[in-house]
Amino acid sequence: MKVDIWSPLPPNESGIAHYVATIFREGFEAEDLQFCSSSNAVGRPDALQLYHLGNNPHHEFVYNAARQRPGIIEIHDFSLHHLITELTLARGDPESYVKILHEASGVQGFVSGMRRLNNHFHPRLEFELPLLEPLILSAQHVIVHSKWARQRVRMVKSNAAVSYIPHFCLSPQDIGLAPSKRDAIRQRYSVKPNEVLILSAGFVTEPKRLPWLVAALKQCYERGLRNFKLIIAGEAQNEQILEGARKFPDKSLVKLLGYQREDEFDQLFLAADVIPVLRWPSAGEASGVATRALGFGAHVIALDYKSFADLPAELVDLIPLSAEDQIIAKLTETLSNILDNTDQDEHLKTARLAYANTHMSLPVIREAYRRLMSTLSEED
Repeated sequence: MKVDIWSPLPPNESGIAHYVATIFREGFEAEDLQFCSSSNAVGRPDALQLYHLGNNPHHEFVYNAARQRPGIIEIHDFSLHHLITELTLARGDPESYVKILHEASGVQGFVSGMRRLNNHFHPRLEFELPLLEPLILSAQHVIVHSKWARQRVRMVKSNAAVSYIPHFCLSPQDIGLAPSKRDAIRQRYSVKPNEVLILSAGFVTEPKRLPWLVAALKQCYERGLRNFKLIIAGEAQNEQILEGARKFPDKSLVKLLGYQREDEFDQLFLAADVIPVLRWPSAGEASGVATRALGFGAHVIALDYKSFADLPAELVDLIPLSAEDQIIAKLTETLSNILDNTDQDEHLKTARLAYANTHMSLPVIREAYRRLMSTLSEED
């Protein structure tokens, strides 16, 4: 089996770079893999070409290579619109932008492109017009990380050869972190034994809806449920997003850590009890935060749509996507139940760990890739 894997690699800050390195740099010693990680890379003529598409400029060379020589495309975000914007409009090339939209979405794309050039374009259209269609139509095979993305692929090409491989999860043991260190880590962050540690993890952006979480916790606080600590670990895109957290009625219950190194993130995940994942809107990308949380046994709260709907409903709390005030009300109810019933979560933690190990562990996901690439190599 000979495969060329097109993707940026660490120290590049792309999340996909970390994904590819984690999956493929170990466990494939018996296979003939070549990493193509720059615009200077050249694919081998007798190898499968696996393109990890990403929606940012780090993946420009992957996009160009996939256009020039179709192969296996792996869709991490179900949109390349932000990437295309950077490659065209940001470089003073509006003609190419409109041409790509027209090619991908026909008349609707052409009209949307022209409207954008005339300042009539809602940013949400960058999610609704993914610009993946030409790549899907020409691909030998498509890999996705959610059932929703698989459906979207088949809306573009009904007979598309598409495989669903879940995002991997890491366990504490995978990264050399002993679960026995949990209590010491919680003490370091001044988390009391009876407190539920709620972790907001990662770069703080508007789509991650931190204000919804803070509003729900404020309502819990006003109801007398104060046995929690909210830790916000990540650099903020805009300081205004943190305003509600900074003004929380009891500042001792909220801790803002800012940017965290990878090892610090790992320790916080081990210490956490609850990890909300409230991204909206979403390009359908799988949530590394949610899968890592399951791998550490934490209680996940997520919105019930796109890739998040793949999370096991019996082990996580899925909140219906509705009006903002209704989401906050449901989130308040969910958090209240958790804070009111802290003794009931231990058996669920065991079940989450078992689910993650069975369905999303590194050995399981690596084997899924190995089987697929072996099959495709035999067909080639």
